[in-house]
Amino acid sequence: MFGADVDEDAVGDSASATGGGDAGDDGAVDDNASASSSAVAPKKPRHTEPWFGEAWAQVDGLVLNLPIFKGCSLEFKRLLLRAIREYEYHDVGKETWYDADYDEICTLEHLAADRLPPLKHDFMGQRVDAEEYICKGGDYDTKLVVVISGTVEKLVGDAPQGGVCIVRTLQKGDYEGVTEFLGVGSEQRTCALRGGPDGAHIRYITRQAVTDLLKQQVIDERVEQPEDETDPRIMRAKWLQEVAYFAELSLDRIDSLNHKSSRDLLMWSPGPVGAPDTPMDLLHVRGQRIFALDNALGTSVSGPLPEGIEERYYFDGQTVLKPGVAGDCCILILRGQVEAVVPEGCAGQCLPRMFEPDNPDSTESWLGEGRDCNTGYAPIVLDNPTRSRANSSATDNDGEEVLDEDGFPMTPTESPRAKPRVEPSRSQLLELLEKPKREISMVGLVNPENYRRAQAHLRKAGESGRIELSHMATSDWRWSWDDRACLEVFDVLEHAKLLTPMGMEIAEEVRDYLNPPPEEPPPEPQAVLSPGTQIGRLALLNIPIVFSGVVRARGPVLVAVLHRSVLLAALEGCPELELFMPKGLSRAERVEALKHMPSTKNKEYHLERPSHLSPVTGPPSHQEKEQNHEPLAGTAGAFNSPTGLYKGVPGADAFEHVLLSAIKSYSLIWDLVCDAPPRLLDDLVRAWEPRWLLPGEVIVVDEEPDADFLFVLVHGTCVVTLESREIDHIGQGSVQGAAQLLSLNGWTRTVTVDPRCNGEAMIQVLIRSKLVQMLDGHPLPKGRLRAVEESLSMGKQADWRILKNIPAFGSCAQKPFLSRLHKDADIRLFCAGDTITTAGDTAAAMIVVLAGTLRCEQPKTLFYVQLNSGEWSYQDNILGNCDAFGYDTVAVTNVMVLVLYRHAMQNAMVDHPETRKFILHNETWRSEANCPEITVLPVFAKLPTAVTSDLMEECRHVYYRPGSVIVAPGEIIEDDALCFILRGEMSISVMGIETRTISAGACVGLHRFMGLDCPKGQITVRSTTACDCVFLQRSTIQKALEDELLEDDMLPYTGAFSVLAGGEILDAFGFPIGDGSAKNMPDCVEQSEVFSACSETFVEQIPLLVEDRAFWPGETVYRQYDKGDFMYFIRAGRCRLEVLGRKEHEIVDAGSTLGEMAVLDQVPHYAETAVAETHIWVRALHKKLLLRSLSSFPEEEKSLRGQARGGGGGTFG
Repeated sequence: MFGADVDEDAVGDSASATGGGDAGDDGAVDDNASASSSAVAPKKPRHTEPWFGEAWAQVDGLVLNLPIFKGCSLEFKRLLLRAIREYEYHDVGKETWYDADYDEICTLEHLAADRLPPLKHDFMGQRVDAEEYICKGGDYDTKLVVVISGTVEKLVGDAPQGGVCIVRTLQKGDYEGVTEFLGVGSEQRTCALRGGPDGAHIRYITRQAVTDLLKQQVIDERVEQPEDETDPRIMRAKWLQEVAYFAELSLDRIDSLNHKSSRDLLMWSPGPVGAPDTPMDLLHVRGQRIFALDNALGTSVSGPLPEGIEERYYFDGQTVLKPGVAGDCCILILRGQVEAVVPEGCAGQCLPRMFEPDNPDSTESWLGEGRDCNTGYAPIVLDNPTRSRANSSATDNDGEEVLDEDGFPMTPTESPRAKPRVEPSRSQLLELLEKPKREISMVGLVNPENYRRAQAHLRKAGESGRIELSHMATSDWRWSWDDRACLEVFDVLEHAKLLTPMGMEIAEEVRDYLNPPPEEPPPEPQAVLSPGTQIGRLALLNIPIVFSGVVRARGPVLVAVLHRSVLLAALEGCPELELFMPKGLSRAERVEALKHMPSTKNKEYHLERPSHLSPVTGPPSHQEKEQNHEPLAGTAGAFNSPTGLYKGVPGADAFEHVLLSAIKSYSLIWDLVCDAPPRLLDDLVRAWEPRWLLPGEVIVVDEEPDADFLFVLVHGTCVVTLESREIDHIGQGSVQGAAQLLSLNGWTRTVTVDPRCNGEAMIQVLIRSKLVQMLDGHPLPKGRLRAVEESLSMGKQADWRILKNIPAFGSCAQKPFLSRLHKDADIRLFCAGDTITTAGDTAAAMIVVLAGTLRCEQPKTLFYVQLNSGEWSYQDNILGNCDAFGYDTVAVTNVMVLVLYRHAMQNAMVDHPETRKFILHNETWRSEANCPEITVLPVFAKLPTAVTSDLMEECRHVYYRPGSVIVAPGEIIEDDALCFILRGEMSISVMGIETRTISAGACVGLHRFMGLDCPKGQITVRSTTACDCVFLQRSTIQKALEDELLEDDMLPYTGAFSVLAGGEILDAFGFPIGDGSAKNMPDCVEQSEVFSACSETFVEQIPLLVEDRAFWPGETVYRQYDKGDFMYFIRAGRCRLEVLGRKEHEIVDAGSTLGEMAVLDQVPHYAETAVAETHIWVRALHKKLLLRSLSSFPEEEKSLRGQARGGGGGTFG
């Protein structure tokens, strides 16, 4: 805290502040001194620091304790206070005063830079009447507004005219205008501020006050100054800490979104990307009267928000969304990140999570107010209301000034320069005094007859210097628990075997006390959300979203906010309003909906034909189901659909229909209660509990105990993983956990909300205990439940032996291998009539029936095969010989199946290498002509066959289903292995923007495989189709390099490494080319001439967008006349530039940039062909990524284009 706070009502003027009288040497006012006498020589004040004796009030501490100044030093805050007072003096027209301490007339213009204007309570801030406007939307105003007393209302919607919707009420200590003050994307007000019902007292802090301080410079003592005193001194910023702090707060980052992106909040499309839907553009809804892009606010890239949208700025650790409070708005992250904290007990599954608000009747917003994390206003009332030089310093009995440990005068009230002191409370002092001192006595450690022997052993240890015994004055030797010497005592007595059992217990207890176990690190956040993510869309539908854990800022963060109250006001009188106004379903409506709601299953086939007979004409053909073409519940497309299931149904009610539909279609549940009375049906619906989870949050993990529940995914998408690999994506209406609900099996899969899901997911959970409790007193449904459990009990007892007869495993079908397969398998329960697999679906898995019966059948044919317990299907799929299912499998009865996945089999092969040869032999696709050899890669093309054979022999085989992530941002391939694609296709993207695709014969991770110093990239490598790969181990190539017999054969590899690492470039005769200097430029991007006119903040983030690539001699980097998509920065090696019609070619070295003219649109395409003259290491920047980065740094576009043209700026694209 800056200085000491005093109650503002008790503030008085000190002598130094107001010149109330002449101060003597002892600080007392001389009553005999004549204020009008000019003959008396002015008294020199004693030498102290300039701020001692200055007076300040509570509101000064309130302002300087704001979170925005948390990273500033006390000296900086003091000078900021000086600037604040100077602004206030100018505002009231008071620019001259008399200072009695210095006996001089002072003016603001000539006031010393290290002195504050005096404290004048009347000058502080500005009074605002009720409904008097402080500012309006569109104003170019960068002042920070701090509320001293009263309330201030924040309004959006037609903000240039004063606003129509109050979205926040600021109280004492609150502040507004942070984004304009910091210059985060806008210098225009995006809202209107006005006095509350009783008016307010506010204080301004100008942006100029901070920027002037940050621009101050001092001589740089860290560098050698010029010898000639006439030469200018080398300077540096005076406030290095503060410059770095405010640079962090500015949120100038590559991944940031500009204010224009907040328009996404006004596009109502809550479904997943690619789902059938027609978004509702709230900006263009006919008749709405709030949302607009007003020219008064500006519509440029860096302009403020659309009308009706609010912005909030949060500092590191502050609460963005409160736990236990129902949602009332939707936020969009524009800059920075937020994280969801893991609530206690919620790390493994969603069951313990809160789903009801702490106070259902509360009208509190779930949006954080920015008053937490030990920042902001904290009132402190002191006994001494004012301070001056007369009473500022403490003295001892001799009248001498008492100095603290830093040499500063100690004051009755804490000075702004003094270190904060936290005094213990009275209760804490009493606790310390009353706490008994714990000691260890020799008598309590050894038996009486061994006492002398024990002393002898300890004396011997003392003589050797292990123990200090000089303080043992009596025969009863004692040690304090806090004395670490007692550890040596225990060691000596234990070695001599003299400790009694009680003594051993004491020794163990003291050791634990002195060497406590390390504290467990805090759990990782449940989810970390980045710019572009929305949270709270369902709250706009009036669904009472409740999070168990706090959602807080991970560093500074800027969010745009759409309040439900603003949305309702905007759509008042519009038919679209009904989508956001749920009506709710009564008991009768729920029961009626359940009874008449159509099942999603094919009743004609599964219910009218006997299970042991095939249909007359076979199963129906595969026609895309009608609902797959329909928009999802809660979307505008579903609401406006002329014939859909959710036509005219409000979003919240539509989600309830999703649950009812899942209950009706899931025969395991519906068959229990299909003929139950209405009360039981209603109880069944009410037994489900909602949960809301953020992208990346875990619903349940594999083998999680006490997870006997079933859930329905009502909104959002989820990723299902097994052994850390994706096996499925599920969407709205999916039911998971039937076997777990019946206690037939634990969870064998991990279900996580899709990290790419734009917003929270909603599930409905049915817990087994609630189901059993609900069925008590209803013998018929309860008996049916028991019958289902008994019919599937065989599946619960099955183990690894059920896999012994599968031919795919043949002679390797031994217990260790099969046990591992069984352990890593996914066990699922399907209801009668469920389709387990569909012909044509891409999959690499096989199924084994554990209990029940299923049927394999072909559409439009009479073919079918019935499978019972212990039988299997799709073994060619798990071997990769078939990439898609060849027929359907349908559950004839309730059935439990074990699903073996290809990647789990490959993991078992790694642990049991003896099975590798047999299984790979059965994978016949590997011998096909289109399966590439690793020698197609230039890095292995000239290596001896023995080395490439070893690489394949020791490699790891890996399979990825479509959509799997191979490399995530900031990660690398395990053990620096090289991923070589045998078949399939992958996409490479950065920040969600796809830059290129690679297919069979390509590789990922070459630089780190070769041992080059390659930084971890921010790229994402994802499979677009099913991919089979091999991970070539770096250890294999290292062994070859260490083999002296292979030294000559490995020269092509070592030569490539030397050049890429920046070694000398040699010609065919071994002589250096050019000057022969080694050259590797890790900062080739930052040092490129392309960015020479751009700011350092922008340029230092460009390397986050590049992909490291390597080319071998003769390979073409790009061709003349090709589309200019990439800019290449050469880090190592040489490149030859060929131009059609020009005989002489240009050679460029490390540090050069290629393709920049085409990427910057200076030419329509590449102007030359770039061919690798030697091995070259390039860092590739895609044009789309450059454009995306410039949207976050709009001012850099002019600099970049101006640099490329050699002249002024321009407009990109």
